[in-house]
Amino acid sequence: MKLDQMVRSVYPNLTPYTCSLADLPVEEMKQALGLEQVYKLSFNENPLGPSSKARNAMQQALSQLNLYPSSSGEAVQGKIAEKEGVLPQNVILSNGADEMIILVAQTFLEPEDEAIIPEICFVQYMASTYLMGATPVFSPMKADLSIDLKAILQKITEKTKVIFLCNPNNPTGTVIPADELQAFIKQVPENVLVVIDEAYHEFADGDGYRSSVELVSDFANVFVIRTFSKIYSLAAARIGYGMGQAALVDAINHVRPPFNVNSIAQAGALASLDDAEHVAESRRINQFGKQLLCKTFDELGLSYLSSQANFVCVDTGKDGQEVFDRLAERGWIVRKLTGYGLNSSLRISIGQPEEMKAFVEVFKEVLSK
Repeated sequence: MKLDQMVRSVYPNLTPYTCSLADLPVEEMKQALGLEQVYKLSFNENPLGPSSKARNAMQQALSQLNLYPSSSGEAVQGKIAEKEGVLPQNVILSNGADEMIILVAQTFLEPEDEAIIPEICFVQYMASTYLMGATPVFSPMKADLSIDLKAILQKITEKTKVIFLCNPNNPTGTVIPADELQAFIKQVPENVLVVIDEAYHEFADGDGYRSSVELVSDFANVFVIRTFSKIYSLAAARIGYGMGQAALVDAINHVRPPFNVNSIAQAGALASLDDAEHVAESRRINQFGKQLLCKTFDELGLSYLSSQANFVCVDTGKDGQEVFDRLAERGWIVRKLTGYGLNSSLRISIGQPEEMKAFVEVFKEVLSK
């Protein structure tokens, strides 16, 4: 069999998702490290766990596993629409935010097209662009590692079809000020889709940030992506959604597979949207952890980025791989950022308060050596 003659031409640009130590489930981390206790601060997961309302609803849904789910998730669509002040036809569900990014690429990108992506951003935008045989065009960041909208405007050509933005951005946690983002969109050609990934929207609490959902009614080329994986703690259930004008949503529905979101995930998402207390507690835990990390970094004289997400990016001033390894030896798994050229930086997810208190002590010890 001559595989190279059978696969699509984009094959060389695509690689299977392979799990490094920071990507493994906790139990597999324990086995890999030979440790009885491991703390995973590498995946931006919500340490609180899912809402009790969501767990109960998902448990009840198990009795109907023999039945196909709602193909479009009408109940969840309606609840999201009510919450966000849009219409149900402005909402589309997906198997996590990752699938929504892929669906966007499948709907709009062809081999001759270009997609503009900030240099330090979520890697799924690049992967999905390559999947369609299109060309990713990377725009430089500002000196403070925030997204540079002016640089993106300068990259737009006749081949540009999509612009991917992450706000708050992963892995930096920085946000694009709302007034700057709106002014930017006004300068983007109407035939270029602006995709704004708001996976960390519910954690954003600083000045300048506003959701771009409010722009959907005014701009036909704006599409906002959200997820239930972060604030709602449903990462394993795989459910995300997008919001845009009805024609845009309809276009994506043309490529969306039916029944792409299972009934268990839909039940959990629907219940989660009604649990304001769980969201508030998740925010409280996150705020405590961020403040503790930043206080520790200040004490150590380390540079870090002001984050409006559930993680903090810090420059350790040392070899990032070495710091990562020393933390891992002690059972603390964080995220290296060497793939972005940030060789001395780490991204640290927020865990439970007691975990964060223990982590900062280990972090101080590691950096002192």
